[in-house]
Amino acid sequence: MKIDIPKLSTSNAVTFCKTLHDCESDNTYFFDVSSVNNYEPLPMLLTSAAIRQFCNKRNLDPWDIQLRYEENPHYNYACHMGFFQASGFVQGKAPGEALGSTSYIPITKLNIGEIHRACFENGEIIDRGDLIERKSSELAEVLAQGNVELKKLLQYLIREAIRNVPEHSGTEDVWICGQYWHHKDLAEIAILDEGMGIFESLKSNRSHNAYITNNEEALRWAIKPGVSVAFDPARGQRRDDVWANSGYGLYMISEICKATNGWFTFVSGEDCMRIYPNNTAMYTTQLKGTAVGIRVKPSAIVKCQEIIDYVRRNGEATAKTIKNAFKEASVPSKGLMF
Repeated sequence: MKIDIPKLSTSNAVTFCKTLHDCESDNTYFFDVSSVNNYEPLPMLLTSAAIRQFCNKRNLDPWDIQLRYEENPHYNYACHMGFFQASGFVQGKAPGEALGSTSYIPITKLNIGEIHRACFENGEIIDRGDLIERKSSELAEVLAQGNVELKKLLQYLIREAIRNVPEHSGTEDVWICGQYWHHKDLAEIAILDEGMGIFESLKSNRSHNAYITNNEEALRWAIKPGVSVAFDPARGQRRDDVWANSGYGLYMISEICKATNGWFTFVSGEDCMRIYPNNTAMYTTQLKGTAVGIRVKPSAIVKCQEIIDYVRRNGEATAKTIKNAFKEASVPSKGLMF
């Protein structure tokens, strides 16, 4: 069976995930990228995850899938970014193998637990939250182009997205990719996990069971301030734990994207939510796990902390109207830790 991979825009990748999930069974599959003329961070993560999950679901061996590219001039870029090996093909560099540059982060797979253990084995005692902060700083530095305020904001956004994964997904594996387009005045960070998904995570908390009854509702509630799987009305907020979850991460990310004239894409299960400065759109897709696409306009970032403070204050005011929500953002959600 021949399967055409479309131009890798976000909308195309979202549709492709659903199309591939519903694809009929065959003995051998030929994935054709001959017509792909662009590779963006979130579409690459979504598409590679869709192909991995497609193969796992059907117990396909590497020789059961083949890649066709017919001298596509963009093929070498995809190879360099690790897109093909992330998808399960043999072509190109492995995820994280490319060194990256001052304008992109190639597809990279991180395991927070493994990184933490490696630090311990090297004699470094470091809190997991501090470790994620440090890694986020390293990743943000790549895309910041020397812009100090942009670097701070990207570090904050990456940190909030990454630390959301082990707390909510049930996995410590994180896929990340990034790009800075100077001519577009645009920076994008994409982060994906293949854990339990937002719906399964939130409904595991009995405080949310009554009103979160389907996947779309879960996505809509997950971006509200203070809504978290960690919420427990009997315990309240854990102010003694600096890195304790407060349910503000996704809210802060999505609102900061809006405040900087960017946009936020939120994918989990069979739904995709795209949040723009003035509207929100829902699409049908299929992804085991959760992915976020974060886009900001660097020219709109003057004072990073002022943006964070503005969004956080609005969030805390809104959280007071939500019954099962933390009323105050955690210390990390209020800004950078270092």
